[in-house]
Amino acid sequence: MRSGKTVIPEKCLTLEEIFAKLELPQCNLVTLSACETGLTDSTAMTDEYIGLPSGFLYAGSMNVVSTLWKVDDFATAIFMIKFYQELQPQKSVAVALNATQNWMRAVTREDFMVWIELLKLDENSMAEVTDWLEFEDNDKLPFNDPEYWAAFCCTGY
Repeated sequence: MRSGKTVIPEKCLTLEEIFAKLELPQCNLVTLSACETGLTDSTAMTDEYIGLPSGFLYAGSMNVVSTLWKVDDFATAIFMIKFYQELQPQKSVAVALNATQNWMRAVTREDFMVWIELLKLDENSMAEVTDWLEFEDNDKLPFNDPEYWAAFCCTGY
């Protein structure tokens, strides 16, 4: 939708379909890393608790990671890569999420570049990393601002 494409409702998974049809009895984690996926209604103040995270929990997932506000695409990609690196069988999803948030806000530009080199990204992806870092004016800690890491939350067991 950000790119101007139209949404085809018939091809979208709805909350109604999740509650009525989806069964995820073996699912440990559903990750919803797009903007505002943890909200019940982004246009109104409400105390309603039925939203995508509760729908996926109802369907059987043990955990749901979602976001509470609009998130930066580049920082989200970095966040998700690091999150899945942190997610180990002996760690809970919440602990892995917290470790990722702590890393994001504390990683220096130099340590980030060492980490990103280990990913062995293609040339185009490395150019995007360089472009983003040049755009970001925070010299020492490029992801320190909460806008890059604080929107992510874990719901589940």
